[in-house]
Amino acid sequence: MKRILLNLLKLTDEQQKKLCLGIGIMIEYTCLIMKEEAVREALHTFLRDNLKDKYFNSLIIDELGLMEGSFRVDMAVIHKDEMHGFEIKSAADNLKRLPAQQENYCKVFDRMTLVCDQKHVAEALEIVPKWWGLICVSEKDDRPYLNEIWPSRTNFEVDPYSMCQLLWREEAFALLRENGMHRGFRKGSRKKMWKALASTLDTSEIRRAIRLKLAARKDWR
Repeated sequence: MKRILLNLLKLTDEQQKKLCLGIGIMIEYTCLIMKEEAVREALHTFLRDNLKDKYFNSLIIDELGLMEGSFRVDMAVIHKDEMHGFEIKSAADNLKRLPAQQENYCKVFDRMTLVCDQKHVAEALEIVPKWWGLICVSEKDDRPYLNEIWPSRTNFEVDPYSMCQLLWREEAFALLRENGMHRGFRKGSRKKMWKALASTLDTSEIRRAIRLKLAARKDWR
């Protein structure tokens, strides 16, 4: 510690200011990450306590990649009957990416819910479709407090191909084989497999298959 203090004394005033600024930015960044993680943990608790009947035995995935990794939804709840996405916007976030995010989430999820800090609510309502649910995040006893303003409604415009993109190549081929459609696809691209599945299976079959394949997936990254 003594050596560190001696080295600090050797710095010029300008160097000391830059060092303090850097430390301040690191502390602020760490606090923002902690706050976002706190909201995520609170959402897990909210789902477990308030939707346990509906989502009993559902698969809950954090940071689920969509559209070949182009987008990543904060949390996805995959139930046998539907897929429900949750997008988190903490106080440290802005809504610049939300228009593009909502456009693509609507292609995959049967339901979507925006979980946003109270300061974002007014702006967010101008961006997301009316069928999205809304959970407002405020602070209570120094912890995130989640209040559901209204629940999500069913999205009737999901895109089967976009849903199939959740499947890895081997998973897509396995699904083709399970449905007797695998001939000629062993060396085919995953995009051809997705297209074949999307054009042949109905939405409920695709949804059920995705849930089973993701539940069986062992190596996520």
